[in-house]
Amino acid sequence: MGRHVEKKHNISCKGDCLCRILKKYIQSVVTIRTKSGDILMGELQRVTKDCCVNIIEQEMVTPFVSDRLTVIRCEDIESFSVELSV
Repeated sequence: MGRHVEKKHNISCKGDCLCRILKKYIQSVVTIRTKSGDILMGELQRVTKDCCVNIIEQEMVTPFVSDRLTVIRCEDIESFSVELSV
């Protein structure tokens, strides 16, 4: 019997304008709106080559939530904003 070998696809975010622009704001505080309407706010850590965005969401006091890493696919992001310094 032959073995089924799954080909690895060369995934790149170069065609995704949102991810390409988002990469410019690494280590900035960003607000991201997902296609499902959720809002994520935190420090942008990285945008991976396979189109995932890593964000560190800051600790909240009420209700208490410690810092946490959130990972989201670029394709699930509707929009993002960054506060520009004056």
